[in-house]
Amino acid sequence: MKIFMKIIFYTAVFLNIVTLSGCSSRNKYKGEVIKEPNYSDVIVIKDGGDKEDIFNVHSNQLVKNGTVDHISEMVYDTQKSVYVYLVDKNKTPKIGSKVVALYGNTKSEIKDFFAVKDIKINPSGDKIAYRAFNSSSTDSAQGMKVYDLKNKKYIELKSKVLVSGNLYEWLDDHRIIYYGNIEGQRNSDKVYLYDLSKDSEQVYLNDTRGYCMYFTTIGDDLLFSSRNQDELDLYYYNHKTGQFKFLSDEFEQIYDSTVDNKNGCVFFIGKNEENIESLYKFTQKDGGVSRITYDFPENIAEYSGIAQSKRGDVYFVGMVNRGSGEDVFMYNIRDKSINIISDQEGIYNIYKEK
Repeated sequence: MKIFMKIIFYTAVFLNIVTLSGCSSRNKYKGEVIKEPNYSDVIVIKDGGDKEDIFNVHSNQLVKNGTVDHISEMVYDTQKSVYVYLVDKNKTPKIGSKVVALYGNTKSEIKDFFAVKDIKINPSGDKIAYRAFNSSSTDSAQGMKVYDLKNKKYIELKSKVLVSGNLYEWLDDHRIIYYGNIEGQRNSDKVYLYDLSKDSEQVYLNDTRGYCMYFTTIGDDLLFSSRNQDELDLYYYNHKTGQFKFLSDEFEQIYDSTVDNKNGCVFFIGKNEENIESLYKFTQKDGGVSRITYDFPENIAEYSGIAQSKRGDVYFVGMVNRGSGEDVFMYNIRDKSINIISDQEGIYNIYKEK
């Protein structure tokens, strides 16, 4: 029931986003004193109706840090003083939604869309990518957009690739990779790379062994899943050597992940053939995939985010029992324990500094 209500909640958020007129580069906040948020490297937002409570994550506890208004998504970089929010103001079609960006000491809006989803920020914090829609229908997707926060303008990509869903990731400050195809061109389903510094596009991975459903980067390498007929296969691709390693065919879906580039591993939320969502870990060194959670928590909220702190601990949302309310959990990488760190059940989302 809780999962059903959460699906309804996010569907409502998406359908309630409407177009607001105005130039995307205009700054209506000129002269306003900008107060920079004080966020930890991992934060938790709890839905509270009119406002959401925001919590800093300090090891195994949540510390209340004020409220935010109707945040659907956010990305941030405290070192660069960059904070980007997808705001669904008042959740009413007459008001609409917008992207609000705090960059340095300025605040601006991007709102020349009907809807956007899946905002991703580059390492230097001066550019974001997201997918845009021009109506409430998912068929109205306009594809991936890249926006320059510093200069407050879009960066036009000389590309004919139709990007598939949210399958795009920043490799570094100027390079972004994405999976998609070129309309009308056979066998064009590939992973492509666009270099903004050279304004050029090239193929990054020619063969994804099927229809790519998920990928993330580990340095220049890829962890990705592909559907081939009724089977979902998980692979690791070494970009330097061009070699593939088959990892598993026991997943039905992979939802979200967080990457530890320093230690060469990926923590991800996946659903197995028994339709059970669990936390898993992929290790780059030995190419192994291990399951971390089993009966506790009994279920994981697949669309609520996953994040790894600078200490290495992994945070996610789950339910102690199927049908119960959500709590925030921490996987302690040192003693391999799973701990509840929220004081009460609720609707939670987890975000991590870039």
